[in-house]
Amino acid sequence: MRTAQGSTGAGGAWELVEGRPEPRLRGHILGYRGFRQDLRQPRRRLEVPTDVLTLTIGFGAPMRLLDAVSGGSRGSLVSSVAGLHRTASIGEHGGRMHGVAVSLTPRGAYAVLGPVAAELASQWADLRDVLGPPAAELVDRLAGASGWTLRFALLDAFFTARLAAGHDWAPEVGLAWAGLRRSAGTVPVARLAQESGWSLRRLQSRFRAQVGLPPKQVAQILRLQRTLAAFVARPELTGAEIAALCGYYDQAHLDRTFRSMVGCSPGAFLGHRAAPAGAEPTDRLVGRITTAVLPEEPLSLSYKTSHGWQGESWPGPRGLRNR
Repeated sequence: MRTAQGSTGAGGAWELVEGRPEPRLRGHILGYRGFRQDLRQPRRRLEVPTDVLTLTIGFGAPMRLLDAVSGGSRGSLVSSVAGLHRTASIGEHGGRMHGVAVSLTPRGAYAVLGPVAAELASQWADLRDVLGPPAAELVDRLAGASGWTLRFALLDAFFTARLAAGHDWAPEVGLAWAGLRRSAGTVPVARLAQESGWSLRRLQSRFRAQVGLPPKQVAQILRLQRTLAAFVARPELTGAEIAALCGYYDQAHLDRTFRSMVGCSPGAFLGHRAAPAGAEPTDRLVGRITTAVLPEEPLSLSYKTSHGWQGESWPGPRGLRNR
């Protein structure tokens, strides 16, 4: 277990605690992240698409969720499950958050949540709607636990029991998923179908039914992740060089795809990552580029006063797409 703590310039404080699941859950659950924030100011985070599902158990205020590309609202949830998404999301809150996030592989989510995990693609769902009655008991036990060590042990026990009674992908779907990840989304789907022994149509249908998104969209997500890693790790490369490295036709193709998935240009996203936002780690997955902290935009007065914002004024609007 690894703990990080710090404070912000506004007098706020934060704590993050990383926990690893027990060995039987490896390959299904990537990790646990306990979090507590009292930032004294609102926070908006742009979360880009990844190949990971997130189950969040909250102990306090809800997170307001929006689609970063369409601008449409996805509601406000305290405890939730986020399926695979092709487009980025914006999460915003008043500055006070407390809970734990569980990062699941798609295969792991299918195993411990059942086929509903695939049905959650492009959606955020209330945890109660996914788990049913066990959700309330899980939230209560975690909220009442004496510390993060006990909370992570409770999660281990909960998910191990569900894994033992769970589902698994068809072997052909697992092979296709492994091929997409191994190639960072550049392998042709037709080749994956040929290697699986299935027709292209059957692979696409079964893959979507068990993973949630079609193979082509998963490939786009994996290429996006490789692209973000290249932008951060190889700043000496031009946009055209990164496009060639990551499997795009040219820089224009990269830019169009990036905007359609993230809602802004690569330069705008990297600019938001460079902006000071306190000392807390930006990314929600270790070793991945997942997040940028955005300038605050006005929320409704009822949302601010109900969910932790105590200030007398709200910072003025500063748009994402025009930056």
